[in-house]
Amino acid sequence: MAKTHWKKLTNPDYLGAYSIDEGQDIILTIKAIREERITGADGKKEDCVIAYFVEPSKPMILNKTNMKTLEKLCKTPFIEDWAGRSIQIGVERVKAFGDVVDALRVRAFFPRVQSNQPILCADCGAILEGIPGKMNADQMAQYTLKKYGRILCGSCATKEAEVQKGNDVL
Repeated sequence: MAKTHWKKLTNPDYLGAYSIDEGQDIILTIKAIREERITGADGKKEDCVIAYFVEPSKPMILNKTNMKTLEKLCKTPFIEDWAGRSIQIGVERVKAFGDVVDALRVRAFFPRVQSNQPILCADCGAILEGIPGKMNADQMAQYTLKKYGRILCGSCATKEAEVQKGNDVL
């Protein structure tokens, strides 16, 4: 039986290490990255970088370690270019605040698609369908993730191919 971390009961506004079951990772698609002023549990206000996701999930506060990982993964330092990328997030034990604590970490690789759940297009949110006689939805997701850095349906993949060729598509 799964155990419940006490922090899950306080319903914090952001993802935390307690949000992920022990030994598991989660895969989320970045919708947007923004800098926002947040109020901590102690009432102190600070500016933080927040990742919002396509999937139903709490947003994640990104620290420098996770932002450096995203920069390497996405091969760009520009946060606008990170949108649409599927990332894998797990928990690691790290030294921080004079102690060893659990911390969320963006994995240093793009995730493999999990076939036990519907796969959504990062651009339009549609459920992926395969191309009859060519590839199933899992194969389509893997192909577009590798080629475009995010999971796309056939229609959005076609649009992205045109954009990358330098042609504007409406």
